[in-house]
Amino acid sequence: MQPDSLLPESARRLKQARADLWKRAEAGAVGGFAWEHTHLVDRYFEARVREAGPQRFDFALAAVGGYGRGRLCPGSDIDVLLLFKRRIPSGADAFIKTLLFPLWDLGLDLGHGVRTVADCVSLSRKDFQVLASLMDARPLAGEADVFETFKTAFDAKVLKKTGASFAAALREHNETRAVQYGDASALLEPELKNGLGGLRDGQQVAWLTRALGVMGRDPIFLPEELARLREDRAFLNRVRTALHLAAGRKTDRLFFDLQPPTARLMGFAPRTASPGDTGLAVEFFLSRLHQAMTRIKAMREALFREAFPPRAARLPELSIRNLEAEPEGIRFKRQSEAAPDNVLGAFLESARTGLPLTWGARRIIRRDPERIAAGLAGRPETLSILVEIFLAPHCRTACEGLIETRLLPALFPAFAEVEHLIQFNDYHVHPVGRHTLATVALISDFLAGDGQWTGELAARVADPARLVLAGFFHDLGKGSADHSEAGAVLARDVLARYGRSRETVEDVAFLVERHLLLPKTATRRDLSDERVVADVAALVGDTARLDMLYLLSVADSMATGPRAWNAWTRSLLGELYFKVRNLLRHGPLAEPDATRRLAEARREVVAAASDQDPEYVEAAIRAMPPRAFLALSPEAIAGHLRLVRRLWAQVAEDRKRKPSAVGGKGVNLIEGAPGRAEGTYQLTIAAVDQPRLFATIAGALSLHGLNILAADIFTWKDGTAVDVFTVAEPPENLFIEEVWARVGRSVGYAMTGKLDLAARLRERGSSPLSRGRGRPRLKPLVTIDNAASDFYTVVEVAATDRTGFLFDMARTLAAHSLSIHLAMITTIKGRAADVFHVRTQDGQRLLDEDRIDALRRDLLDAAGTG
Repeated sequence: MQPDSLLPESARRLKQARADLWKRAEAGAVGGFAWEHTHLVDRYFEARVREAGPQRFDFALAAVGGYGRGRLCPGSDIDVLLLFKRRIPSGADAFIKTLLFPLWDLGLDLGHGVRTVADCVSLSRKDFQVLASLMDARPLAGEADVFETFKTAFDAKVLKKTGASFAAALREHNETRAVQYGDASALLEPELKNGLGGLRDGQQVAWLTRALGVMGRDPIFLPEELARLREDRAFLNRVRTALHLAAGRKTDRLFFDLQPPTARLMGFAPRTASPGDTGLAVEFFLSRLHQAMTRIKAMREALFREAFPPRAARLPELSIRNLEAEPEGIRFKRQSEAAPDNVLGAFLESARTGLPLTWGARRIIRRDPERIAAGLAGRPETLSILVEIFLAPHCRTACEGLIETRLLPALFPAFAEVEHLIQFNDYHVHPVGRHTLATVALISDFLAGDGQWTGELAARVADPARLVLAGFFHDLGKGSADHSEAGAVLARDVLARYGRSRETVEDVAFLVERHLLLPKTATRRDLSDERVVADVAALVGDTARLDMLYLLSVADSMATGPRAWNAWTRSLLGELYFKVRNLLRHGPLAEPDATRRLAEARREVVAAASDQDPEYVEAAIRAMPPRAFLALSPEAIAGHLRLVRRLWAQVAEDRKRKPSAVGGKGVNLIEGAPGRAEGTYQLTIAAVDQPRLFATIAGALSLHGLNILAADIFTWKDGTAVDVFTVAEPPENLFIEEVWARVGRSVGYAMTGKLDLAARLRERGSSPLSRGRGRPRLKPLVTIDNAASDFYTVVEVAATDRTGFLFDMARTLAAHSLSIHLAMITTIKGRAADVFHVRTQDGQRLLDEDRIDALRRDLLDAAGTG
């Protein structure tokens, strides 16, 4: 970058003006940034052309791309085109360098081309990306005649002749965008530029609307609809401006950590600096953003479907009169026939055939959805048709239309209240409205037989309407303190008004109120504890409700996102389902039966360990905690026996070499095997029990990049500790045994004071590659529950996930002299959560209120740091 004294006057003025503009924008004035930034660059080029002096050739300098649109964000490239009528003169290269070199000296990102009008026409016909960049060409300096020649040739020889092929290329490009960037209108970390519903969609609507005019075809959209599109595009551009300023660089993905500063720059300021108020401000901001992107995406889809439809298949026959099927969709034969019954019938035909309603048909509905909803509200047949829509093969297509026309929100105000509700966390992928309809669609798939297991289970559902209605109502209570309970109250009220039977009302209300029962129990409780299973069975009551509850839980989890539904949570939910179903079918086990089952489990272990020394096996069985026989298979326990015997042999050898208090300290053995869920491993770690052993192992696993899913801790009477960790598959598992060996060495070094795990984990957590970076900062939550188990105090700690979180929580519990018997890693209210089953040193639950208060304070403090 050159000193200011060497820059031309035009560049010095631009540099100072941009610095002033950035200063004002960073103070919160982002509203007119893109226009003003564009204007400053325009003035630079005007002044620089004057500074360059008269040229011996006619030219036109044009802004193209985003600069041509007048939308220069802080990180936008500045793209220009130097145009000539017939040939490029010899002085063109020196001239363009004169214009651009000062901008390079200022460190700006530039793109440029030097072409004739014929070059532009030829390249545009071959490359749709060139065509797209020239769609927004805008004259900056030079001869008006040159630019007009280009514009006339471009319209006549490119747009008029290749408009349809341009649309086809864009359609193909959009398929790639969908895979690479996702649907921005439905994601909580949207890609503002290239995601579906983002700025690129708005640009395509503008381009193809112009192309239709040049081709002499009627427009799809009314002027007021295009005006609303311009408003939404302007809002997205302001968000992109704020994002670049918040990040201090060019980026188009609105990551979680950038959302609070971006929201503040957009004027969505929290009342206080607390995480709760910050999250609320971000949620309002994201809600507004998603609404804009949803409208933009809907217009882009309608334009392609109706103005440039793909080759049409045979049109389906419609069963409802006054409707017509056309290649672009379903329309009313006459506008006067858009009566409430016909409107809902049109969406039913859409759900059956997969044809959406045309833009014109939706425009009729969108003009007054409240009038149509008033004609449908409270009528039993309305809800029956809605259920038919939900259960039809193409319910997603119809639901998109019900949302876009605002008919569904008008018909169910409770849906409207939560439709755009965003939860500021990385757990829920979609806003509530989108999540609700995704859940309904998944249930519809199950009932249609999709998915081998879920399809078989759904075939047993006696009344599919009850299940799909539960899917619709399950999250409509969001925003209340207990959204499940609020949703159940809402379901009872609405279903009663629509004349549903008492049995239907009670089943749906039960499913809504208890829709989190199975996931919460499966991911937070000890499934080897008979009381846990019995409590769930008592709440559910019968297998018919259990089947529906399981299907609802699966659909809800799948629609929530990958942190709620993955191979591990699927295995836990399945285990709980089968245990509860077995209990409901065969009745509860009496205490003598439980005792006999424990004895039988011990006999099975003896049989599985028949190749080992019988005396050692009997002694080991007496030393093992009873819970091991309920939580582990006989084969697994036999493996533990072999591992423990090897451990004590190595401990004895270590004590010979180190005849002091450190002898045997840090010795551990690790065995790894594929876990019961796909993509998981089970690590069995044997060591001599000592203070903070569990925390040390957890810290060593985190240090080596292993994501811990659960842990079972079995402490034997002879001082042996056998901890069983379930971890996600390591990111690099080419030499998996070497990973386990590294973990073992780290445990040994940490237990003997040669490795400071806390310091190393802090270093890893501060790395740009850390898994937890960029997640929203959420207020930590701590629950200490003595009612959930007869034998343990259940401690739940939920906070923003980070490297070493489990290590810090385990250390805090150890500092309070609590032994951990079971640990599960789950999600609570969008936060990563560690759930511990603990006892005091004398084997009792933690009941002292003063100790409980002290523990809660320390856990909150540990969870909030880092």
